[in-house]
Amino acid sequence: MSSPTAQPAEGYNPYEAPKADAPAALQPETRSRLRLASGGRRFVNLIVDYAGMLLFTFLVGGLFGLIAGGEALERINDTLLSLVMMFAYYVSMEAIFGATLGKLVTGTRVVMEDGSRAGLGRIAIRTLCRFIPFEAFTFLTRRGGAPVGLHDGLSKTRVILVRGADDAR
Repeated sequence: MSSPTAQPAEGYNPYEAPKADAPAALQPETRSRLRLASGGRRFVNLIVDYAGMLLFTFLVGGLFGLIAGGEALERINDTLLSLVMMFAYYVSMEAIFGATLGKLVTGTRVVMEDGSRAGLGRIAIRTLCRFIPFEAFTFLTRRGGAPVGLHDGLSKTRVILVRGADDAR
């Protein structure tokens, strides 16, 4: 037991601002409270992005056809072309704008788990994961009460709500 006249330890200042626990301050869940997009918004993203990819492929194919000629398009493997166009669509839109056409329509965007902007490498990983069969429907599953797709989990990204009211999950 200390006496009332005892002096506090050297360097102690009762008026000093509290210090944060450094490891806890670095945890994503304590740094950011993200409003994750609902499954319904994610499904609308999927539908609108499918239409966006078709439009993107049509425009790029038309431009390529004008430059290289119609015969060049006939010799390209359709499956390979569609995979390349899907990769180009998602990577270009999400890396430049943080959102695809579907995400712009629904008021959502792609970010890292901690809320920071997703870089080109993470976006590329995210897009490559989309080539996994039936992956498009994994966002219907829930982790911690929110829809998180396989491409979100593997790339450590999330789709957050940036505009509009929270949806019922």
